[in-house]
Amino acid sequence: MKYFSDSVINPYIRRAGYRRLCEVGASFGEHTARLLEVDGVSLVVVDPCIDLDLTKLNGDRVAVRQGLSLEVLPTLGERFDCILLDGDHNWYTVYHELKAIDESDLLRPGGTIFLHDVGWPYGRRDMYYQPETVPAPFVQPHARKGMVPGQSNLAETGGSNAGLYNAVHEGGPRNGVLTAVEDFVRERPGKYRLLVLTDQHGLGILQRRGGVGDALPFLRVWAAQAANRWRGRVRRALGRS
Repeated sequence: MKYFSDSVINPYIRRAGYRRLCEVGASFGEHTARLLEVDGVSLVVVDPCIDLDLTKLNGDRVAVRQGLSLEVLPTLGERFDCILLDGDHNWYTVYHELKAIDESDLLRPGGTIFLHDVGWPYGRRDMYYQPETVPAPFVQPHARKGMVPGQSNLAETGGSNAGLYNAVHEGGPRNGVLTAVEDFVRERPGKYRLLVLTDQHGLGILQRRGGVGDALPFLRVWAAQAANRWRGRVRRALGRS
């Protein structure tokens, strides 16, 4: 997520005038520090604090709620301008995080959710930090083996993230972060707009529709991506790299 901080996320937050943020899945707190570079924002952090005891960040601008996202989110009881999801990268967790946000009305109209890892390798493949925390019917067959771009099956040796529990196959129903986001949006027609950035493992920008002015930061990113695609097509047509 921190890869997108300077280029997308923080400029978006500033342009939209967002002030109240929620970060789900902070790990070592590196992206938390980036978010706090935006003047005037306050932040609720939801994290089990396995990698680091983030409660030491508690202060005037930060409140840490230690625990699993699906247990903590329904208890927050407030609305946020922006929510950042970068926790467990599997269909069940992401879909139900979004469902909890929607049903608990945690995101105000015009607010935005940023989601990491909507591209390869976890856009269409589940990963489990703790498989036992996911209900068995929603757990894909998985193994501690790595992944290779363009290959559905896990690699026998090597590959990316070989030390994590990765779904044995890529694609199919209820498999992967982007699949979860698309399923969530499809069930709520007209309520959200979605933009997917594909570089650096992918960033999803999911905005709850609000007033006309609320759409401007979203449309600015959309226009920049469209321009990049157009320039790429021109370079390819001219035979340039």
